[in-house]
Amino acid sequence: MAEQRLHPPKELPPETTAYLAHRLDGARDLYLLALALGDRPDGPSVFGRMIREARIHFAAVIEEARIAGLDTSAIAMMLGKLNIELADSIRPELWARVEQLLAERAARERSVQRGPR
Repeated sequence: MAEQRLHPPKELPPETTAYLAHRLDGARDLYLLALALGDRPDGPSVFGRMIREARIHFAAVIEEARIAGLDTSAIAMMLGKLNIELADSIRPELWARVEQLLAERAARERSVQRGPR
């Protein structure tokens, strides 16, 4: 008996593509936000669980896209397209905090790279 293999359609319906694009955008943004908010210089991250859950969610949405028939390059292409900028979907006071955390992290990394004087 010949083995049957399921072959996903070469092109997904536009509704499915739009749905997956929104899911991927949201999961990516959630993960990036969790990483930005979770960065803490003093020991273990207060938001470690949030980062872990955001990562799990992001991986699950990527797997959902793969099950729907998208290959890695199609997923990457969807993630590369921003319909709404992350900055536009975050309240201004939270965005200011995210920018502050990113600037602090960059300053720490620069000081580590320079080393002690």
